Formats: sequence, structure tokens, C-alpha cells
Amino acid sequence: MSKNDDDFEFEALLSINEEEEEAQKGDASPAPEEEAEVKKIEAAGFALSQFGGDRFRFEETRRPLNSAQRRRYIVTRENLSDVSSVISDYRDCDGYKGVFQNGGSYVEYLLQVSGSILPAGRLIERLEWDYQRAECDHEFNPWAIRTERRQYSPGFHLTDPSGEVCVELSEISPIAAFRLSNGRHMRSDLVDYTLKVMVSSAKNAETKLDIAQHVADGLLFELDARRDLGINLVPWERARVTSRGSRYRGKSSISFPATSVPREVAALFSFATEAADNPPFSFLSYYQILEYYMPLTSKRDALRRVRREMRDFSFDISNDASVLRVLNVVERTKGLSEEEALKILVRDCVREDKLRELFQLDAFGEYFSQKGPIVGVPPVSLKATNETVAIQAAKRVYALRNRIVHAKDDPKYAETPQLLPRSGEANSLGPDIALARFLALETIADTQD
Repeated sequence: MSKNDDDFEFEALLSINEEEEEAQKGDASPAPEEEAEVKKIEAAGFALSQFGGDRFRFEETRRPLNSAQRRRYIVTRENLSDVSSVISDYRDCDGYKGVFQNGGSYVEYLLQVSGSILPAGRLIERLEWDYQRAECDHEFNPWAIRTERRQYSPGFHLTDPSGEVCVELSEISPIAAFRLSNGRHMRSDLVDYTLKVMVSSAKNAETKLDIAQHVADGLLFELDARRDLGINLVPWERARVTSRGSRYRGKSSISFPATSVPREVAALFSFATEAADNPPFSFLSYYQILEYYMPLTSKRDALRRVRREMRDFSFDISNDASVLRVLNVVERTKGLSEEEALKILVRDCVREDKLRELFQLDAFGEYFSQKGPIVGVPPVSLKATNETVAIQAAKRVYALRNRIVHAKDDPKYAETPQLLPRSGEANSLGPDIALARFLALETIADTQD
């Protein structure tokens, strides 16, 4: 099936069929007993925004977000009681789309199919599993699928040898369907599946969540390695610094291209956009554009320095000291480190007033400060007096590049943790990617001469 076919099918799955449309034209208001359930949900930080047919729509109220940013939630009339009875006991996971029970004994992760936007359930329902069910305290009632040829269950429930941890693939729970819906409702004839991890050992919540994450990562890795099934956890949407769609609404002026961009640079710039679902790759693609121009900007800086020495009124070509000053400039250029080359590039190619404007965007908040989510990289302060904003930006970009590309067993970077793909930090890289993109655009524009 092609990508366009996937997109079409996904939109069809998100929509509702005609029978469901008719069903929505029922009661105009909740029943009295349902109003009590709604109040329980509202007490947990949600506000009822709409009711129609068999669906209740809520919005979150706790976070000071504008209406465009506020997440939305849907629960069916059938699941309203199940959700309201446990709503105060569950929280959202940090790194990936999922929910966990207070105390960390139960974690439920949303799944996605690699390279497709179709729900994971569309793939999972085609699979049958052969496994030994161990004794444990958990109920497991697998969803049965009947076809003309067979009847089977697409889920499983596995227990580790110690009996302290179980992992299950099964139909999404009502509480997860509510907290992870974000305003979307799947057709009633589609069953979605989630990965559940139950940790019964007497450990603190943080340790239990770490165990659950480790088990989920290990299981999905083995599914990929053993059965070639590319199923992943789903990162939370990364906050976009600026919405590209909003910048280009309505008519936009266009003319024949006047920018000269090398093929390598154009390919890297395009790939950075394609790799939006892999933030470290996207960042590195923009960084590679900066690397492409480093020899040019370093050479340009060296020539400027050489010419400046030769224009000195005291310069004398027959004087050894004068000639040595020129040679020293050349030698320093030859021994230039990559970080120093990047500092030269940012200093010479990037307009500092525009760079300051970027760091002052409200969407960044405290991201680039000491309190930001990315550790092991220097912050950027617009009030610093010992370094320019350009130098601070270059140092941060270079440090982040090192965190992504260097193995953690490299002694040179032993004190700095490696930034792993699909980690919470990786999913928070939006502003740093925007910074790298801005530096790349400024460099391309500055080197058009």
C-alpha cells in the first residue's frame, strides 16, 4: 500500500460511518447520573466542552495554554463511568504517549508502525502469537478475531521468570483512550492496541517507571530483530517554535529562484525536514550544512586577517617580524578545531540582532537557560557580558552535536551523557533544531557572494 493510500485509510479510520453519525443525533444533554461522572472528570482538571450523541468532549484546564495549544479529550458514553472512576489515579508518561497509575505499578504505552501513519492495531490484528501463559495475578481476556479460515487472538500476556513484571499487548483501556485521544475518535469497528507493563515489585514509582520503559524497549527491539516488526512507542508531539503553516497562509509571492545552493546543501536541508520524526537526525542534517561551509568561512576569515596584516602601515616585507605575523595567521588557520571553525562561521555569517530575536521568542520560554530540558550543553544568556550571543550559540550547537554523535564510552566525553534517539531529551529538541536551521539559512544567505 502506498503512503497516499495509508493517509486515505487513516483519515477514513478517524472518521465515523453513517450509522455512527445517526447515533450521534440522540440525547441533547447528559443524563443525571452521567452529570455526576462528568463532575468527577472535571475535578481532575478537565472541562466539558461539548456533548453530542454518545460522546463527551473535554479540554484540559490546568495548564495556561491558548485554545490552539490546549489538548482535547473524548470519551464515549459507554466508557464514561470507567474513566471517571480512575481519572484521578492516572498521569501522562513523560517521554512517550502513555499513561501510568500513581505509584508506577501499571504503565500503558501507545504504539505506532514505523514508516506508516496507520494505527498499530491494523498491523497487530493480522498477527497471531504462540507463547506460554505463566501464572500471575492479572486478568487477561484477549480480543478474539474470527475469519473464514480461523479464529485467533492478536494479543499476549507475558511474565518474567521472577513473576514481578508482566507485559501485555491488548486492546486499549478506556482511561488511555481518553487521555491519549487528543480530540480524535476512531471508528467503533476499529480496535486499537497498547502495550501494558505491570510492575509488582516493592520499589518506588520512579524505579518502576524505569523498569517499565526498559521492558517496553526490550520487547519492541526483539519484535523488530526477530520478526522484522517495526512497532515503536510514540513520542509526545514536539512543540514547534513557529508554525510553518501559519507563516504561509493565503497568497505568497514567488519568483524564479535566485539563491545558489549546492546540491549537497539542498539535499541536507530537505532531509532535515523529512527527518522531523527523528529530532537528532534533523538537527545533525542542519549541522552538516554548517560543516559544509566551515572551510569556506574559515578560509575567508584567514584571508581577511592576512590582508589586514599586510595593510598595516608598519608592514615591511623585508622585515622578518612582519612576515612572521602573516605566517602565524596562516598557521592558526591550519590548526583550527571544528568548534573554533563553527564560532568563526556563526560570528561572520549570522546577524546578531536576528539571532537575539530568535532567542527572545516566547515559545522558547526557559528552554535555552540553565533550567532547560537539555543537559550537558551550555545555556545561552542574552545578558552575558563575557561572550557574544553568537559565540554562545556556536558553543551550544557544537556541544549538542557531540552529545548526539559520540559514543558514551569515548573517554573524551565520559562526563557528558549521550543523547539517545526517542529519549525525552530527543523529543524536546525542537528549539535547538530551529536554532540550527536558522544558522544554516543565515550561512547560506551570507555565502551567496
